Amino acid sequence: MKFRLLYEGPIAPRQRASLSDIHAIRLALAPQLRELWRHSPLRTEAEKMLQEEYDIPTSKIGILETRGTTVFAPLVSNRLDLLCELEITFLRRQAPGQLIGDGGDIDNRIKTFLDALAMPPPSQQRHFENASSSDPIHCLLRDDSLVTKLSVETDRLLRPVEGEHDLVAIIGTKVTASRLTFTNMGLVN
Repeated sequence: MKFRLLYEGPIAPRQRASLSDIHAIRLALAPQLRELWRHSPLRTEAEKMLQEEYDIPTSKIGILETRGTTVFAPLVSNRLDLLCELEITFLRRQAPGQLIGDGGDIDNRIKTFLDALAMPPPSQQRHFENASSSDPIHCLLRDDSLVTKLSVETDRLLRPVEGEHDLVAIIGTKVTASRLTFTNMGLVN
């Protein structure tokens, strides 16, 4: 399965990004991932997969996981034996390839972005104990160890931005199976 996500906004280097900054990126991407579940091939699997593991018979696999009182729905997870490849294009105000200096530090911005594409780790559970929504937050990854290939390209953004870390990110995603099962067969073929 292949699809693209689009993000517009700030991505600070990891050492400057707070958990709130990372979660804001996650929340900005969540509506696109929620919409993805409304289209084939995910649409046919949504009813049985968008449940918590303990709520369903053993013949079905639920992907919902909880951190604090917040429920997350990671598409790419170990439960489904899925992996993904990412091709990320960062459009920034800087010249293509400028990695150091104003707006540079691409490797640390990628770390921030990968954290935002994934659901938060259990160690961050206390930050999600006061959820105000019962709807799950859709995210791409259960954790970033499920990314098997990563390529990053930078290019110039030809419009103004508000902050020094603002950019447009185009995320090409290819979901594959680590092993083919009856559960994931319809998702990767």
